[in-house]
Amino acid sequence: MDPQLFKEIGPYIVPVLVIALVARRLIQNRPRKVRIASLWVAPLIALIGTGTTLVMTPAPPLFWIVGFAVAAALGGTVGFLTSHHQEFSIDYETGTITSRATPIGLILFAGLFAARYGLKFAFPQLNGGGYAYGAPMAHPSADVLAWTDAGLIFSTVMLLARAATTYLRTRPLIEAHKAHKAPAEPPETV
Repeated sequence: MDPQLFKEIGPYIVPVLVIALVARRLIQNRPRKVRIASLWVAPLIALIGTGTTLVMTPAPPLFWIVGFAVAAALGGTVGFLTSHHQEFSIDYETGTITSRATPIGLILFAGLFAARYGLKFAFPQLNGGGYAYGAPMAHPSADVLAWTDAGLIFSTVMLLARAATTYLRTRPLIEAHKAHKAPAEPPETV
């Protein structure tokens, strides 16, 4: 592979993979089994994608750090609230818990991720990291990139909070299934 071509398309490989994984999950949005181990897959993919994006960006000024903290707090709140709109059911025969999730968080994450990298593609002068958030003489899209970063933080924390709340809401169902399935203890003999 030509090194120059890889240098040009290299920064877009991770975003394309992340968006493809998110799109795959959106397309398959049907009632599905809640598996505690795989419950964290999409939030961790979002966390890795957002973390990679933020690491490659110059350090933001205090205004944007505060904005990112607010975005994280709002994302956690929205994730917590949206998980309460999921319906969980358990099949006591098999112990399978199913839920029907709303795809809002994944759509938001994929859209913001695509917008951020679309802006970097449309304005290649931002790719070198030469422009920081709100820096003098910065390209006007630098602040737009900061807003998309805040949106990525919001949606990632929202997915994490939703996974954590789902985990906490399914624990009683799992415990109820274990109690239902446990054989009655034989009476004590004296």
